[in-house]
Amino acid sequence: MKQSARKISSQKIISVCAILVSLYLAMIITVTSLGQDKLKAAQYRELDLKVKSYASTLDNLFTLASEDIDHLSTDRTVQTFFANLASGMSMEYGLGASLINLKRKLVEKSSSKAVNNQIIYRQITLTAPDGSPIASTEKSARSFIDTSRFIDVESRSDGVTAFQSASGVVIQVVKPVMFSGKAVGYLIADINKAVVIAQLTNQEHEDSYSRLVLQINDAEMKVWDSISRTLDIDATATEALDAALAEKIYFEVPVDHHHFKLMAWFESLSERDLYTSQAFISGLSVLAIMIVVGLLYAFNLNNTRVGLKIKLEEEKKRKEFLSEQNQRLASEVERRKASEEELAFQAKHDSLTGLPNRVYGSDRLALELSRAERMGSNVLVMFIDLDHFKQINDSMGHFVGDEVLKLAAERLQNAVRKTDLLARIGGDEFLLVIPDLQDADSAKRFATTVLSVFNEPFVWQNHEFFLSASVGMSMYPQDGSNVEQLLACADMAMYRVKQDGRNAFCFYDHNMNQDLQRFLELESRLRHAISQNLLELYYQPIIELDSGKIVGAEALMRWNDDKFGFVNPEEFIAIAEKNGLIHQLGDFAIRQACQQAAHWQSVAPLFVSVNFSSVQFRYCERLFDQIKQHLEESGLPAEMFDVEVTESLLFNHSGDLMEMLHNLRSLGAKLTIDDFGTGYSALSYLQKFPFDRLKIDRSFLQNMFENESDRELVNVIIAMAKALNLKIVAEGIEEQRHVDYLKNLNCEFGQGFHYSRPLPAKDFEALLAKPTWL
Repeated sequence: MKQSARKISSQKIISVCAILVSLYLAMIITVTSLGQDKLKAAQYRELDLKVKSYASTLDNLFTLASEDIDHLSTDRTVQTFFANLASGMSMEYGLGASLINLKRKLVEKSSSKAVNNQIIYRQITLTAPDGSPIASTEKSARSFIDTSRFIDVESRSDGVTAFQSASGVVIQVVKPVMFSGKAVGYLIADINKAVVIAQLTNQEHEDSYSRLVLQINDAEMKVWDSISRTLDIDATATEALDAALAEKIYFEVPVDHHHFKLMAWFESLSERDLYTSQAFISGLSVLAIMIVVGLLYAFNLNNTRVGLKIKLEEEKKRKEFLSEQNQRLASEVERRKASEEELAFQAKHDSLTGLPNRVYGSDRLALELSRAERMGSNVLVMFIDLDHFKQINDSMGHFVGDEVLKLAAERLQNAVRKTDLLARIGGDEFLLVIPDLQDADSAKRFATTVLSVFNEPFVWQNHEFFLSASVGMSMYPQDGSNVEQLLACADMAMYRVKQDGRNAFCFYDHNMNQDLQRFLELESRLRHAISQNLLELYYQPIIELDSGKIVGAEALMRWNDDKFGFVNPEEFIAIAEKNGLIHQLGDFAIRQACQQAAHWQSVAPLFVSVNFSSVQFRYCERLFDQIKQHLEESGLPAEMFDVEVTESLLFNHSGDLMEMLHNLRSLGAKLTIDDFGTGYSALSYLQKFPFDRLKIDRSFLQNMFENESDRELVNVIIAMAKALNLKIVAEGIEEQRHVDYLKNLNCEFGQGFHYSRPLPAKDFEALLAKPTWL
């Protein structure tokens, strides 16, 4: 009875399951038949919205690129380049630096614009109107670009165009660069086709049964095509492909703003969707039969076997989980170990050159000293400082300076032995430790090898840079017994080389400590001299060459110390610039010069010129307030106060400097560019800054009659100043023939020993009584 009841119960269950499966199949067939048309309509609307969404996405991408290149065409770096080019600036004087800044700007723009971590621009090129390239982000830039096809692009605001090349379709954004109301070049940005394809395929997959083509002008670019692969049709077989596409759902979405359109083909739902086909209904019927058979099999399974199988599966999953956790733990340990090794390397090495840094170099030197003490050997410590390296940073930029610095480090590394230690301890300073040194002659050979590294020029991107080095050396145990002593001694020896002319080597000498002591004592006594008003201003007359009258005076600072006697201004001013006393010296000079010149106005109307340190110009607002305050307190008319600006200060000027010079002009003060011709002379400085006078440096007059090039430079400087309506002051007049030559060139003013040396205020006032120097 129990078996019979169980059998009847099983039959009922099977019957109920069979009836439910039949009802389910009937419902599926009915719904499929009634909903086929609605599914097709829904599919059409969905695909239409999808293609329009793609068109909108592409429109946004092209709009972004168009506006971005448009902004680049008006960027200050681009405009500065064409301004320098228009002013006739040469590659040697400024245009080369401007071109490097332009290339850097293009590279920065190309690498900074990305969509979903993909770079938008494959290449950005700046060309002249005739198509010759000026600058490009690629090293192998196009040799010539046909700009005739850009005529239609210029009339449109978007600048998007495309053409068919040998490598495929090229999509570009073209913008003319306008300067002074005319086109002086073209900015051409090649769009990365991978970005376009990624933007149009982010919702597609291999089995999407679709085809999408982007048409710009007359160029067509296939974005994806799964229809050809599905139908096994070669995409180059035009007739067969067109016949197959004619049966597909077709959409065409034009975007007039950017002159492109999207063309899309899709298979209909009934053709590609398994769930709406008759084949699927047949499959459901077979599946229903299999379900019934499965139910019969399930009722006959032994419950014990099912439970055992479940337990085995759970145990397997648990083992797999533990194995996965162990793998993750091992990976995390390896990752942390690699991270710790990387941090340890970075803590001991220079990030730019890869050489050991100051900390690691000092540690290694300490180990070598310990070993030398045990072995009784010598250790050579060498300080290497690159000469005039700051000029490369100032003229070409820090990026170029870093590249040259890496080249110098590479040469030095190749010149030393594997047992030696080369470390970078500062901006352009290197430390070389040579263990097991035999004698002083060996040290000289090592130093000569280091200096020879800089014999050949350093070449970077077709630019040649000539460098030299100053090398200071100390030896263990003669010059010190620990790291600090040896490094200090080598540093002092290196600075001695700097003072003696650079590009040489020098051993440490105990007498060098005396120079250091002089520096420290001079610094202390200078502070005392400032606080006790022991400094004095001397005045050198500025003569009007035609009349021979004194029309001005240059204020020069002098210091006669009780212990050291007369101290050269270059020496104590350099000390003041290093310790911050320069601002107090400057305030003293302005106050004294204004008061003295105001007093002399009753004797003879003359102006007073004051030189300022470049350190003072770092605090433009403070310096301007000092000048304004002392002019008001002394009563000296502002037009009788002349500010002399060193030409080298203008090369990397700031906005604060420009603002201060304009404020001085508004106040009424005069501006003179000093030492013209010795720095980075450029016509653009004279045009940009509001100067009244130009001073020719005395170095040109010293050998003017013996050196034809110096004489020609004087002629050119005077002619250029005349063209810009600048008054000219010639320094270093020592002979009457200097006066005669300069007067023939219509030079207005002069000063030098031919007239008078700098004098104290009392002696200068007596000089004012002299009629003329004619």
